[in-house]
Parts: sequence; C-alpha cells; structure tokens
Amino acid sequence: MTQDPVARWGRAGALYDFVASISFVTPWTAALALDLLGTPHTSQTLLFATLFGTVVVMWSIVRWLRPQPLLIAADTAGRALFSVWFTWALLQGHTPALAGFLVLELFWGAAQLRALLRR
Repeated sequence: MTQDPVARWGRAGALYDFVASISFVTPWTAALALDLLGTPHTSQTLLFATLFGTVVVMWSIVRWLRPQPLLIAADTAGRALFSVWFTWALLQGHTPALAGFLVLELFWGAAQLRALLRR
C-alpha cells in the first residue's frame, strides 16, 4: 500500500464503507440489517436500501482501486452531507443506532480532510 496519507486514509475509508454497506446490496440481507438496526421496513424501503447499498459498495471499490485526491475530496464532501442527514434523522426520532454511523462518518470525514489539507 502506498505511503501517501491521502491514499492511505482514502483506502481505509473505502474499506469501512464496503464493510458497513455490503449487507445492503440485496433485499434479503438489507431486511436482516434493518431488523438488526430496529428499523421498520417495507418493499419500498428495501428498494432504496439496496440502491443505496449498491452505489456505496461500488463507490468504495472505485476509491480502493484509485485513491486519487479528487475522489477522496468528493468522498469527504459526501461524508459531510451524510453526517447532516444522519443528524437530521436522529433529531426526527429515527433509531439511535444511527448515532454510531454518524460518529464513524465524522471520524472518516475528519481523517480524510486532514490528509487532504496536509498535502
């Protein structure tokens, strides 16, 4: 693995995203994951969860294979937006399990931003 901090943090964030999202790639595994999170779901919820899971898994593979600063910067901005939406969902009374995801998004966003700014 390269010693470039942007690539290192970008790949680490990509690995986290892959692991956190792989269970949302099929409706069957997404239903299990949502049950574990205590989140009620419908067929429409499962559709959006699998679309989200597929996109995040594909995006994580791209960042793992090509951890270029532009891609890591785009991912960092995305993490900031995800953090806003996780915060909004928590304030709306959604499952407290989202707090764990929020903390991890903030961590990976801060780590990647720090590496980008130190370039």
